Formats: sequence, C-alpha cells, structure tokens
Amino acid sequence: MRFSCKIFLKKETLMPKDYRRYLISLVKEAIKKSGSDGEQFYNKYYSSNIPKPFTFSAYFPSKSDNSKNMIGENYFNFYFSSNNYEFLMRVYNGLNYIKNEKFILFNTEIEDIKNFNLLPEKRFDKNEITFKTLSPFLVRSIKNGDNYVYPSNLNIKLNKGEDKKKEFKYWEEVSLEDFKNNLLNSINSLILKEIPEIKEKVESIEISDQSIVVPISHGSSNINHKYFMTFPGIKGQLKIKANPEILKLFYDLGIGARRSEGFGMLEVI
Repeated sequence: MRFSCKIFLKKETLMPKDYRRYLISLVKEAIKKSGSDGEQFYNKYYSSNIPKPFTFSAYFPSKSDNSKNMIGENYFNFYFSSNNYEFLMRVYNGLNYIKNEKFILFNTEIEDIKNFNLLPEKRFDKNEITFKTLSPFLVRSIKNGDNYVYPSNLNIKLNKGEDKKKEFKYWEEVSLEDFKNNLLNSINSLILKEIPEIKEKVESIEISDQSIVVPISHGSSNINHKYFMTFPGIKGQLKIKANPEILKLFYDLGIGARRSEGFGMLEVI
C-alpha cells in the first residue's frame, strides 16, 4: 500500500546530505498527530528497538549552486509505503494535520502539503519480478553488524575529494556471491517475521551490472546520542525470483537494512 504527496517549501531551500533524517522526524510527527491516540501509537513502535512496517522515498527537483544542493522548485514529491493499513493511514492523516501547523523541515517552514494520492494496489501473480530502486538499499554484514557490504563488481560513484578507504570505515567490499548471501540473510529474516507461514525462501537474486554504489550521508543527533555515518547504498535494478506474496512484501516494505529510515524502497519495472 502506498501514497504520495507534494510537500511545499520555500524555493531553492538548501537540501542537507542527510535529508532522510529530517523526513523521519516528519513521519514521527505525523504519527503523533494522527489522532487522539497518536502518541500512544507512536510509543508502541518507538519506545523500543522494533522494526517499523514502512519505507519511504523522496524525489527532489534539484539545483546546484557553488557545490550546494538546493530544491530547484518550491516542492518535492514524497512517497510512503507500508503493508500495515493503520500505519499508512496514520501517516496520511497526520501529514494532512501538519500542513495546517508550523513544522520546520530542512531548516525552513513547510508551506503546504497537498496532492495526496492513494496509489492503486499492484497485483503480483508472477514468481519473478524486476525492480528498480526508488531509494538505495543497504546490506548489513552478517559477520559484523556495524559494517555494510557492497559487491566488488559495481562502480562506486564518489563525490570530488572523497576517499572511501579513509572516510568510509564502515564499508566492507565483498564478492558478488557474498553480497547476495548477506542480502538473502536480511530479506529472509524479513519474510520470517512478516509471513512465517510461507516456507519457501527467495529462489534467486540478480543485480544489474549497471547498478552503482552511492555514498549516502545519514545519522542523528540529540542530547544522549550523536552519530553520523556514510553508507554504501546500492542503486539500480535487481531481479528477484520468489513466491508472489514475498515479492509483494518487498514492494510494500522494501529490502535491506534501515528501511524505515528511507532506504530500500522499490518500484516494479
């Protein structure tokens, strides 16, 4: 289940590299404002470290000026996906509430949120689907949960002056086969949690050679905990062969690590 909307800001608002962190705050506030029991619903999911049943992505009309990235228009498109109808409707309703309040996003006030669109449900009746990434996905290392793996056969899109050996200490380069094994471990854990009655696992995964590794800045900062990291995000196409119900799960919740932080959202080609 998915919806989209347009979020309006001052034109040419500076877009921070870790913009997903700001969007997570927006989603959290939407949950809290989703009804009289919004705070209670929020605490149910965020009072402990449990997986959240959603993923999201954003499309920004971008503009660059003296190496600063700005939103080129006075809006950007926001996409939200979940397999939990109540969760999706709470974020939908909460955003409708927030648009009438003063909410600061990317260090500027949201001017409006509109053009809400509940997207039609897709039918999954085949056991093989080619997906493209709407937001890059992350794969956590099985051996060391602090590291994120990427396949050695893919090109890395570095910005000028970046050096992955010096700056990206949580990156771990592995063979394509090891990368698939780490990814399979992640998505099979998701299947076991969400649809345990299905005994079949993913049959195969193919990653397009045209896919790339994209450095992604992400983190959080508060009084008790501060951290900022750069992750190796995988952006491109992948073909997955599995039960149609499993493929639908990936469509609703995404794949890989940190899905509820704006990673791993897929679209069907």
